[in-house]
Amino acid sequence: MSQTAAIPLSGTLDRPLLRGRATSRSETVLAWTVAAVAAVLLTAAVLFLSAGGRWFVVETPSMGQAAPVGTLVLDMPVDVATLHVGDVVSFSTEANPGVVYTHRIIGIDAEGLHTRGDINGATDPWTLTQQDVIGSPVLLVPHLGWLFRAAPILLIGTLLIWTLTSAFTDRVTRTCLRIAGGALTTSYAAFVLKPFVNVTTITNTSSPHGVQATIVSSGVFPVRVDAHGGNTVHLVDGQVGRVVIHELTKNGHYQLTSNIDLDPVGWAALIAVCLVPLVLCLAVGRVEPVRAS
Repeated sequence: MSQTAAIPLSGTLDRPLLRGRATSRSETVLAWTVAAVAAVLLTAAVLFLSAGGRWFVVETPSMGQAAPVGTLVLDMPVDVATLHVGDVVSFSTEANPGVVYTHRIIGIDAEGLHTRGDINGATDPWTLTQQDVIGSPVLLVPHLGWLFRAAPILLIGTLLIWTLTSAFTDRVTRTCLRIAGGALTTSYAAFVLKPFVNVTTITNTSSPHGVQATIVSSGVFPVRVDAHGGNTVHLVDGQVGRVVIHELTKNGHYQLTSNIDLDPVGWAALIAVCLVPLVLCLAVGRVEPVRAS
């Protein structure tokens, strides 16, 4: 009687199946949240642009506190015949093609509109007509423009970090690296754009008693500006101040030092925000991973 021996296929039955990395609940919630917010913003942007809207980010402090540096300007088309003295308009001129100004109307005559920035000493050298006016702001959102300017850096940094950390299979390690990478990307954007503390000198005038400088704060945080050998001023975003300096350097220059000027509550809030990445990493590390039985 012949017998047939069963020959096992070595390595076929005993080899574990390869499966993709499981996505954590927090990652799923984050992905859906980002997708929902992006969809809402995209829909709003399409409706706004389809109605003829334009948006700009203020990059100079000429409008003072009315529209500080970093303000997001949302414009809609406007008929110049409906405008009045005191209204704000966005416009461009043939003298500076490609440059958009957002200034206030200070006069209207038969020739057109005359404008000036709120803290500028001189009236703009152009008379505006309908073809020059882009629109009138329906909304001025302080500080939000900084986020728009930082968007390319934040987007590229996030995609890079997300790709590099996808190789880590341990959820805690992967998530903490992404949190740290996000904080690093945000810090780099802040270093490049300098949105928090910035002081611009508008004018300076010499006199026998020293130098009088007119300055404006163009950063998000309140600042204290100390003039070496002079007085000190406290400014908020877009506010104008004047300092008188009595002591100059050997080269005839004056020195100004600007520092964040927050109250105790403001400092506590700033520290709390800076600690967010650390707290998130600690929270992720305390969550026990679910193990399959």
